[in-house]
Amino acid sequence: MDDITPKASYTKKNSPTIVTSKDSSLISYFSFFNTWEIDSVHKLDSKFVPDRFSPIKSKKVIIYSSSDSTHFLSWKYKDTIDAKRSFYNFLDCVEKPCRPIQLFEEKKIASTNIVIFKDETTLICLKSSKKINVKDWLVFFNSNKTSTGFDIVIEQVKNGKTNWYSSIKEKYKPLTK
Repeated sequence: MDDITPKASYTKKNSPTIVTSKDSSLISYFSFFNTWEIDSVHKLDSKFVPDRFSPIKSKKVIIYSSSDSTHFLSWKYKDTIDAKRSFYNFLDCVEKPCRPIQLFEEKKIASTNIVIFKDETTLICLKSSKKINVKDWLVFFNSNKTSTGFDIVIEQVKNGKTNWYSSIKEKYKPLTK
């Protein structure tokens, strides 16, 4: 009977798919952080909420160093409408279980340290078990010409509440309602 009965071809994926490769171009991309000793950078093959809005470019990787790993998720859209739609949908479910958040609401949205950057056409999310230095990342984005400023920067330390900022170059200021 085993020979003639159909077999299921669906397999459930419980964790993000990681394409294991030491991509030297990605390592050099993040080499700005010379304080990091990057061991490897692995591409993520997972789908996230912002992927539903047809980004023209995306980069989803985990950066491994001797002391930590950092998720770097980035999406670039063709126009501001797609970027805004993606951002607001992402705020509805940043991490499972979903904890929707309103603009400027101070609330826990993730179980780890997280920073979300949004400019007119770009959405970037960083997740790490260690504290994320926002100012270093702003310098990095400016030097790589990713963005010279973000209209929204959301920062949440592990088990803390969100803080909202905007930035111009490497300087950022608190946002309020």
